[in-house]
Amino acid sequence: MRSDNLDTRSRQLFDRGFRDLETRFDPEVSLVRNAFQPDRHQPHPSIWYAYCLLDRDGEGDVSLAEQIILRALDLQERRGGDPLGGNFRWFLEDEVVTDLNACQFVLEALVHLLLRVGDRLSGETKECIFASMKLAFCEAERLDVNWTYTNIYLLDVQNSILGGRLLAVDAVRERGEDRLHAWAERTKEAGAPHEFNSPTYSAVQINALAAIAQFAENEAIGKLALEMEQFVWRHVARYWHAPTMQLGGPHSRAYRRDVTGAPGFLKVVLYKLHGDPRLLAKTPYYAGPDSEGEVMVALTPYHCPPEAEQMFREPATRDVREQAGREMRLTARIRPEFSLGTMSRPYGVGKPPEPWPMHDSCILYYPKPAPPGYGVLYCRYRINAGPVGEPSRESAPPWLDIWDDGVFRTAQIGGRAIVAYGLSPRGQRPIDSLRLDIRLSGAQDGGDILVDGRLYEGGAIKMEPAEAVTIVDGDVYIGIVPLDPSRLGHGPSLIFWEDGRELVASIVNYEGPPKVFWEYRSLTGPFFKGNVKNGFALWVASRGDFDTAESFRAALRETPLSDEMTGSVRRIEWGTGSERLMLEYDLKELRL
Repeated sequence: MRSDNLDTRSRQLFDRGFRDLETRFDPEVSLVRNAFQPDRHQPHPSIWYAYCLLDRDGEGDVSLAEQIILRALDLQERRGGDPLGGNFRWFLEDEVVTDLNACQFVLEALVHLLLRVGDRLSGETKECIFASMKLAFCEAERLDVNWTYTNIYLLDVQNSILGGRLLAVDAVRERGEDRLHAWAERTKEAGAPHEFNSPTYSAVQINALAAIAQFAENEAIGKLALEMEQFVWRHVARYWHAPTMQLGGPHSRAYRRDVTGAPGFLKVVLYKLHGDPRLLAKTPYYAGPDSEGEVMVALTPYHCPPEAEQMFREPATRDVREQAGREMRLTARIRPEFSLGTMSRPYGVGKPPEPWPMHDSCILYYPKPAPPGYGVLYCRYRINAGPVGEPSRESAPPWLDIWDDGVFRTAQIGGRAIVAYGLSPRGQRPIDSLRLDIRLSGAQDGGDILVDGRLYEGGAIKMEPAEAVTIVDGDVYIGIVPLDPSRLGHGPSLIFWEDGRELVASIVNYEGPPKVFWEYRSLTGPFFKGNVKNGFALWVASRGDFDTAESFRAALRETPLSDEMTGSVRRIEWGTGSERLMLEYDLKELRL
């Protein structure tokens, strides 16, 4: 498909993406600047810009496009003996290959370019592309990315199936087909993609599968790709919260723009399907570059099944429980008034899994009447984030992510959740602060906030364990009850404060002079007795569930909550009878 065959929304996205790439193009180096770091230039966005020029085919467009393509190919590592030969530098300014994923992203751009507008290239340029792709496929086979790294694995599958066809190299194509079969079998057995419910990477998965369904010559492979594309659509749609236009949690991987509700890759795809302008609307909670992939999305035909379409469009009442493998449990309560989701343990990739701190262990979205139309609550365990009460992001780029540096276990029933945190191994790294932040965007804009019954009017307020923060905002009541943390130093352990545009409840394990914690540096060894304790209980309810805000606060106060240790086993119980929620795990082994 070329741009002259696009429907209205696809045309809009294509033009928007073309303008963005054109704005970032730097003629001095014949490459496109990175959106987040404009002093750096990248190969794969540059190839997409070359695609746009070839599609337009105006005066000088083809020659400029070929110049850009060849410049991008110059970033391929071709020095003899390099262990990453065939891969690409992520930035022109890099001296060596730093990001192993560059191989797949460049291959993806080249494959789409050749399939759609390759007839406009000279034979000489095509030969250069083919030679570069052959080297890149050798690197891809050597890297042999694990199936749990879902988006990159599926890019490898897409590129191998379609690129092998373009190169007429059966071994490359067959490798991709075999890997698609293996991934589909494992994913269906697990119950969800390993890289589950991600505002960015679920869209990468959908896009790769849709491209295979569109271009694969093997009919059976095209049908399998279509089946699995629809599998991912259904998975993601279960968590979609239509009233806020947000992908509810939990999220396996989410950037700051995703957490705060800014436009991202999945929202661009959904805009093509539904056209709701809220999907591309800016948010005051995030100030960095947002939407991406418009050109690719504009060109791709998707196959969202009707039952998923309905979940994307209509406010719904549903409870979601899924497994993403044997040890990962996903839970969400979705109501028109809110979406609350938790995941049972940290996200990791590979075998054995490497922890990746981009997850959202517990995240809440809820509608608000004023722009941007929603509020957010999420949490992060933070190490060396600076003193509590002092803005932690003033010197950071507005798009910079806040990673979750802790390990956690959660339990959720309906709108109530227990979220328990501890440290991840820190080695010999000196530490001056350890804390869990519960962060809220939007609550200060019209919300009624009480800290232990006192109206919050700004500044920093010290709290005691079991003192609750209650918020009345939109059509929800929110109750946060911090648990008593392990105290590794002196000073207050609980503080409610403002960090820029976010309100924060900080539960502090340590704040003081930099030191190495021998007991926790490896979570093993001669001094280790068990991980630190941190965490909170969270209750989210629709306003209609209680007569008044005071009746909700009374219910929160009167619901029994205990946090006890027996040896190295931590047991947290909240509520009684059929409403009892219990989380029990071993602080040494971190077993549920």
